[in-house]
Amino acid sequence: MKRNLGILTLVPTSVTEEGLLPQKTTKELEVAWKAGAGICVEDEKPGRRRWLSWGLPREAISDFITYNEHTRDELDQEIVAALKKGKNYFLISDGGTPGFCDPGRSLIHLCHERGIAVRMVNCDNSLLPAVVLSGFTEGAFEFLGFPPKEKEERAKFFAEMFKKDHCQVFMDTPYRLRRVLQEVKEACPSSQSTRPHFLLMDIERPTEEYLWGPLNNLLEKKDLGKREFVWVFGPKSL
Repeated sequence: MKRNLGILTLVPTSVTEEGLLPQKTTKELEVAWKAGAGICVEDEKPGRRRWLSWGLPREAISDFITYNEHTRDELDQEIVAALKKGKNYFLISDGGTPGFCDPGRSLIHLCHERGIAVRMVNCDNSLLPAVVLSGFTEGAFEFLGFPPKEKEERAKFFAEMFKKDHCQVFMDTPYRLRRVLQEVKEACPSSQSTRPHFLLMDIERPTEEYLWGPLNNLLEKKDLGKREFVWVFGPKSL
């Protein structure tokens, strides 16, 4: 992550307004707002009610940015420009997860294109955060589980992925990460060398890291070691 750039943080919330956020997250929001971070809510009134129910400062409400399907087209470039200057932003859904059947995918994707870091809080599993943080889809994807263990079956597994047009997700054991990179490289047709990928590693650990872009971007990373990971194959066209 480049220190001179801001970070876009996604904040999933409970489907009911009575649901609370973890104390760690509310503290992070309060500290971030006081430090000048932009707070984006999907809808002003529900966003205000949730914010106050979490015990966060009422004064922050006047600074809220309404980010939804009606405003995102005009706000995406504005927010990215501010992120490039070092300002942080928090995107809070009105009951759900930003970028997954909620507004945010276009902003996430634009951040990746501009080299701006994106992260998520309140991660209860690794699958959904990986799909959301990839910026590849607003909801539809295919989860393939783990590749087979046998060499020939694994080769077929990865070859079949490249035959499909839609977003696909798989994971494997940490010690197979380097092997998976090589297997995907071998299965990749030259006609799909620019197809986007997202590799999320060590989610919610101090060593959390992701690689995003065409396959060559992932292959440039050396010494990945043994790391928990989720791989997201982007669709052939975005």
